[in-house]
Amino acid sequence: MVQLRKWRLLLNLDDAAPQASYRKIVEGLVAAITEGRLRPGTALPGTREMAQLLDVNRKTVILAYEEAVTKGWLESVPRRGTFVSQQLATAAVPVPGGPRSFAPVLRDAPAGAYFAANDQATALQQRPCALFFDNGACDHRLLPQAVLHRYYRNALRYSFASNTVRHGSDGSGHYLRCALAQMLRHDRGLNVQAEHICLTQGVQMSLYLAASALIEPGDVVLVERLSYPPAWEIFRRLGARLVTVDLDEQGCRVEQIDALCRLHPVRMLYITPHHQFPTTVSLRAGRRRRLLELARVHDFCVIEEDYDHEFHFAGRPYLPLASDPAQRHVIYIGSLSKSLGSTFRCSYIVAPAPVIEVFARTAALTLGQGDAVMQRMLADLINAGELRKHLRRVSKEYLRRRETLARCLREAFAERVVVREPEGGLALWVVFDPAIDVQRLVAEALRLDLVVRSGRQFSPAGEAENALRLGFASLDQGEISLAVRRLAQAAAAIAG
Repeated sequence: MVQLRKWRLLLNLDDAAPQASYRKIVEGLVAAITEGRLRPGTALPGTREMAQLLDVNRKTVILAYEEAVTKGWLESVPRRGTFVSQQLATAAVPVPGGPRSFAPVLRDAPAGAYFAANDQATALQQRPCALFFDNGACDHRLLPQAVLHRYYRNALRYSFASNTVRHGSDGSGHYLRCALAQMLRHDRGLNVQAEHICLTQGVQMSLYLAASALIEPGDVVLVERLSYPPAWEIFRRLGARLVTVDLDEQGCRVEQIDALCRLHPVRMLYITPHHQFPTTVSLRAGRRRRLLELARVHDFCVIEEDYDHEFHFAGRPYLPLASDPAQRHVIYIGSLSKSLGSTFRCSYIVAPAPVIEVFARTAALTLGQGDAVMQRMLADLINAGELRKHLRRVSKEYLRRRETLARCLREAFAERVVVREPEGGLALWVVFDPAIDVQRLVAEALRLDLVVRSGRQFSPAGEAENALRLGFASLDQGEISLAVRRLAQAAAAIAG
């Protein structure tokens, strides 16, 4: 407690951190000034009186006052004394009701409802009975834990021995890009080498990196009428003007793109042709050829996101648009997160080498480097065939879970739902009878500890869509049955 000329002031000098006592006095004075307890122009005790009050050496107080004066907190007036600087009065803006924390005005994200579902799922995780129909994530419980332990331990041992354990080793990144290039050549028909691949830590990072290099404010970007909310939110934040293309049972209505390109100077098209997100339909071969021809004629870039290529249950999977040897307009984005789970943050962009050089420079500036040990482990899993073996095993289980979900939905809702069983992917797109209000259904399901995503969340224009996207892979068959029962209970509740 410090006795000022007319009142007392509490200075906190009991900080346990080892430091010079004069610095404690300075910090106590600064805290009192910034908190408003010492106002501009307030007179402080003289150095002798302050030393007696604080039980310190006078030289300590002199040093503290001199430092506070030097930094502009105090001012010394000859023959009058030491005062809180009057200049602080001009910097302070009076706030009605007292001081408030910094609160900048921020734009709300139109995709807020999409991210709110993630928050709801996180909150419900505290409840042991809660269930979440996600977007189509894999089940971490099915991962080969012993294999992952062994390969990570080996990668860590190698990294220490070779002195490449440091964050962002160029060697580990190149090693993983070589492994990915081989996988993409063999499994997806992409004629690529390591120099055609840029590594990132997630699909959304890949989308932002590619879009930020392509989009200027005001550019027109085409997206499907229902699409991935983080993607179109990224494009909007970069200043793009979104124009939607319709969907039908065969995917994107490619014939509309020609007319849109004649109306607008289209810069880019974002598309998920293999298993359209969120409706899960696959773009047919004829439309694929037409799309590539339109990209050539109108000279726009195609960002092709192939988020779950590995899980295709009917026939052979479609080869990516980027695999066409004649195309020059496609940037391909893939990920290992659907194979191994979201914990393993590894996404990649495939493009011509000069384009990848631009992406790599931007990534070095904004994203930094990846985990060197994790990169080596993932590369070893690919090279040794362990990733392929894991995917073969879990694909059979995921197909059983899809069949369970489709059967339970038909038993619970009968003719009130249309269940599309796609050729692949880890989610179903379920369209409800108009008599069932999906928005109310989602809210009622949340009361029953079940999180589901309404179709409206996937519309860039915010249009109503009486459908749900139900990811089945992360739930076992018993959990799927229970989740559908809760959904049916929610439907009965809103009907009553």
